[in-house]
Amino acid sequence: MPHGQFQNVLRHLRHMIGARPAHDLSDRQLLERFACQGEDSAFTALVQRHGPLVRGVCWRVLRQTEDAEDVFQATFLVLARKAASIRWQESVGSWLYQVAYRLSMKARTAAARRLVVEQKAIEQPREGDSRDNAWRELCEVLDHELQRLPERCRAPLLLCYLDGKTRDEAAQQLGWSLATLKRRLEEGRDKLRERLARQGLTLSAGLLGSFVTLNAASAAVPAELTRTAARAGIRFAAGGSAEVS
Repeated sequence: MPHGQFQNVLRHLRHMIGARPAHDLSDRQLLERFACQGEDSAFTALVQRHGPLVRGVCWRVLRQTEDAEDVFQATFLVLARKAASIRWQESVGSWLYQVAYRLSMKARTAAARRLVVEQKAIEQPREGDSRDNAWRELCEVLDHELQRLPERCRAPLLLCYLDGKTRDEAAQQLGWSLATLKRRLEEGRDKLRERLARQGLTLSAGLLGSFVTLNAASAAVPAELTRTAARAGIRFAAGGSAEVS
């Protein structure tokens, strides 16, 4: 039986015997299904689950929809490429956040260089620009310090504050006890507060709340972007081109 036909039969059998739905599986289990069993739906579930977190950081760094969407797709291509080569944690959200941040920074640097080469005119500041720029710089500092935190501290902060998970949900997704989640969440807040204090910033509840609100506003992922990123990752992992028509 051809390999492709065999994979289709396996998918059909798993559906008939009532395989666990994707939302009940950890990220690690979804990646195992994708990498080892060729389940395309598992990768799509990961894009849907972590898409808002990834798009949020892409947009905050780049502030251009097209650039942010390009990096969004590139981030999930990296996940598809590494799906079978890394011993994953229960949640990959923190890893994806770091990848998205680093790719976004590279894209922003490249865009800035293009502007210099093209000798584009610099616009005069408009009313309100200084305030917007100050807030943008503050978000950049927060993202920069968040992605520098140790994994054990960054993961619970991202889930509880940027992903909007309850502590019980975050603990379950990370495979931790609730007590461990609370301890590491507190540790993460303390470390982030210390890092920001060195730059003259205070991590107040209001500041964190505004950052979370901004993330929510910028994190909505269009359905077509989710489908495109999932198809690109699946095709790339199968040995094809990342281009999706």
